[in-house]
This record gives sequence, structure tokens and C-alpha cells, in this order.
Amino acid sequence: MDIDGLCCGTISQVAPLIENRSVSPVELASAMLERIDRIDQHLHAYVHIDAAGAMKAAVAAQQQILSGTYLGPLHGIPLGIKDIFDTVTMPTEAGSLQLRGRMPDRNAHVVDRLDAAGAITLGKQATAEFAFIGYPANVAPAPVNPWAEDRTPGMSSGGSAVAVAASLCFGAFGSDTGGSIRFPSAVNGIVGLKPTFGRISRRGVHPFSATLDHVGPFARSVTDVGLLYRAVAGRDEGDPFSAGAEVGDPLAAISQGVRGLRLGIDVRYFETYAESEVVKATLAAVSRLEDAGMKLVDVDLFNLPEICNHWLAVAGSEALRAYGREKFRQTIDRFGRNVRELMTVGQQTASDDLLRAAEARRRTETLLDVAFGSADYLLLPGAGSRVPPLSMMSVEPDVPAEAVAAGIAFSAPFNFTGHPTLSLPNGLDADGLPLGIQLVARPFDEAGLLKVGYAAELSAPSLTRPHDSRA
Repeated sequence: MDIDGLCCGTISQVAPLIENRSVSPVELASAMLERIDRIDQHLHAYVHIDAAGAMKAAVAAQQQILSGTYLGPLHGIPLGIKDIFDTVTMPTEAGSLQLRGRMPDRNAHVVDRLDAAGAITLGKQATAEFAFIGYPANVAPAPVNPWAEDRTPGMSSGGSAVAVAASLCFGAFGSDTGGSIRFPSAVNGIVGLKPTFGRISRRGVHPFSATLDHVGPFARSVTDVGLLYRAVAGRDEGDPFSAGAEVGDPLAAISQGVRGLRLGIDVRYFETYAESEVVKATLAAVSRLEDAGMKLVDVDLFNLPEICNHWLAVAGSEALRAYGREKFRQTIDRFGRNVRELMTVGQQTASDDLLRAAEARRRTETLLDVAFGSADYLLLPGAGSRVPPLSMMSVEPDVPAEAVAAGIAFSAPFNFTGHPTLSLPNGLDADGLPLGIQLVARPFDEAGLLKVGYAAELSAPSLTRPHDSRA
């Protein structure tokens, strides 16, 4: 059996082979570590590899399975995790020199849940400094988009998305404050889920923005994302923002079809904030879902990006509060330019600015309430542009506030409102680079979101990911 080729598969393809003992966790972990050693020297998706720990966990998983104890579809599956999640076996440095060598004394809640499911954590994946923008060169090399080295790997969860796209793990967990799960998913041609705010615990995850941060999974299929989500979602008493709503089985109805469900779209919104090729591809995805039985509904989302104009003020203020205003004043020169300027925005943000942001958030929530009054799900581009150049994620980019607002027009509104969103591959552009779409559901309807995503995936243009071979 071609174990290395198996690494390019999905969790749902490999898990039954582990369960019936056709493939051992030891073989699989060893093959994935060898792929990382061979390929990641060019892609820089990982900042820490725990080969010894991974193999130890693989041996333990293999012994459990041979003894008749199979924990489920993540048992023996090699995964990665963004380097803002605390791990007791590896440093958690959040892409910053200030945290170089930091060894937490306990795992993040997500890490403990994955351990309990029998998953194997291979290593920590590259993040922008404190999960904002830019990968400081004095910390680690920036991750490289496996489709084209001159294009961006995405926002702060770029390392995790690159690793999944290049088959250097079967899935990963990242964070999303303005689009850092969905945008990297779109530009790397994979699936990413930003669940409802509070659905997945943030305990042990380096804080950025208390009211905007979400944690979620990346994978190479909708079903795999559902498996990862199911393993970690649910109430955590240790996280004051953790939601209490029942999770249930989000995959129970995934293949039951979407006939009769209402799909809301706003073409004017698309055309205002997205490139023409992106709009064309998005409308093609809409047409395919209509062919699958969904009913198209016109909704008004045109003013949705208004809230993005307040993103820097809210994120900057909350990042400054998380870090400490006085501590920032004393250590300002130790930050990269991007985080330094973000926190400076936080220092300069007045109470009136935050009140205006709160008012805009309420208007945005009302706008979506109205949209979901006539639609069951919304569909929009995964990103407004084709895959941007690498310079977008340079260490010291000079990005004006209005450019930030336009760049997150299809993602950040749902950080403010907390609605669950799913990013999906939508074929390739004229240059052979990934395009994406995004689906949005009512709060706590991850199950329905995955069902519509599954239907979209079945009809999407075929996509052969980079490094899907030994080459």
C-alpha cells in the first residue's frame, strides 16, 4: 500500500482503514513526518515538530486498536495546530519573539479534546505575530502558498491552511478574528469552518480580540471538517464565552440533500466588493446549488461591510486590553510593526468610537435577522479577489484602513455577529489558482451549514491539490 499517497487522502477515507487495521497509526504518522521533512523545508508551514511525541502517541493508538479499543474516526489521525494553542509538549510562541521558548503548563481545551479522541498532534503551525498580520522574519520564515510561491498563504492561520493543502497533516485548528480561517482556506483550496461564537472553547488559546475571536478546523473535505468540529465543540466551564447550546451530531443529516432549502444571495453586494472573475465563479456555485434543489432568494446584504470600518478600533482596543496597556507602553519596541500599530490604534480609540462600533454591530445583526427571515442560508464569495500577491502578508505592509475594510468585506461581518460560516473550494481561476465560496447559517446551525456545504462540494469543479503525489 502506498502510505505516502494515503497521506493525501481525507480523514473519512483513512479512518476506516485504521479501524479495520489495514493501516497502522505508526505507519501513517511515520509517513506524514517523512512528508513534512521532505516538503515543508520549502513551505514553512510548521514552526515546531514533535516527532518523538507523535510517534509515542501513534504507538499508544496502535496498541489500543489492536486490543479492541477504537475511539472513533480521529483515532490515530495525524493533525496539526496553530501556534497560539497551548501545548505542554511544545513551545507556544504565537509568532512573537516576546514568547520565544514559552512552555505552557497545561494544554488548550481543544488540544485535550483531540488527545481524548486519539488524534496525533504532529506539531505547531506558523502564525502571524499574535494572530494578526505579517510573519516576522526574525521569528520564522513565512509559510508559502503551495499553489504559487509568489502568492499569499492567507492571514494569520496561513501555516495551518498550507499544511492541510499540501497534505502535511489531515486537518488542523486555527483561529479567526476577521477571516483568518476562511481566507486561508479560500486561497489554499481547502475547507475551513468558523463556527458560531462560543461553540468551541478558546481556553488556552492566545487571546487577540475577546468579542471577535473564533476557533475552528481546516480539512480537505466538508465531512472531515465536521469530524474535527464534532470532536471539540461544546460547553467548557473554563471559558466564560463558551456557549451552552447543545451540539448534537452535526454529521447526522449531512447527505440528506438540500431540496427545498432557501439560499439567499445579493448580487449587488458581490459586484461591489469582488472582482468580476470571483463574481462569475460564485454565481456558478449558486446555479449548481439551485440545480441540487435549493430555492434562490434575493436578500439585501449591501450594507453588511459597514461594520468592517470599525474592525481596527474594536480589535485594537481588545488586543491592547488582553496584553495590558501599561505593559505595551513598556515593551512597544519589541513588537513587529503590524501589532505595534494595531495596539496604537487601540490606545487612540475613544469611547465614542466603540459606541459607534456597537451601534454598527447592532445594525449588522438586524440586517442579518431580516435576511434570515426569508433565507435559510446565505452564499457569498470566499474572498473578494483572486489569490493576492505574497506582499500582502509581508512583515511590514503599509495597508490603509479602507483597504483593510474592503479586504474583509466578506468575512469580518460574521466575526462581529458570531454567525457560523464555512469556506469551500470553488474551482480554479484563469491562472490555475484556487477560488472559494462561503456559506453562512443562523447561529448554532452548524449541522445545516455542513449539509449545504456537502451538497456544494459534490457539485464543485474538481481540484487536484498541490503535492498530491511523491513529487
